Amino acid sequence: MIPADVDLDDLARQLGEDSVAFGAFVPAGKSTELEPGLLDAVAHAEATDFGSLGVVVLERAPAHAPDMRDVAQELLMGTDLDTVIVRAPFSGAAVSDVHSRADLEAAQYPYFGNADLVGATRQFVDDVNAATVGWPFTAIAIVLAVVITSTFTVAAARRRVGRVPESSVQA
Repeated sequence: MIPADVDLDDLARQLGEDSVAFGAFVPAGKSTELEPGLLDAVAHAEATDFGSLGVVVLERAPAHAPDMRDVAQELLMGTDLDTVIVRAPFSGAAVSDVHSRADLEAAQYPYFGNADLVGATRQFVDDVNAATVGWPFTAIAIVLAVVITSTFTVAAARRRVGRVPESSVQA
């Protein structure tokens, strides 16, 4: 459920402008301090093939933890972003259309525990990128392993057929 003090329309509008959004109760000085670094982290995400990233900063966590994920999911569906992170002090949620939930969850625990929001956001991007397996490479490696194994199996079978043991009883 979306908390009453979270204005999804305003947050989506801010994300549409520059991929960074602040809740209505975040002090202006705090948002002015954080925005340049968060914009840099968003650019870092784009530059490293993470995909488009939106970062939302709320002034406090909702009373119910699952509400944070609901906010993130609604913003993801309401924007053209690939991944949305909603962050409140020592809490948050990350959702994505392009990264697995397992990769996001592995990266989010250190992220949400880090008070350095800008540095933690860059590290989150790097952690998710490091966790992502390149499926084309994996498929090629599997096919190559099957071909090599098959080749050795056929070669070994041919050698055995060529060496028929002599019978101990000869005519």
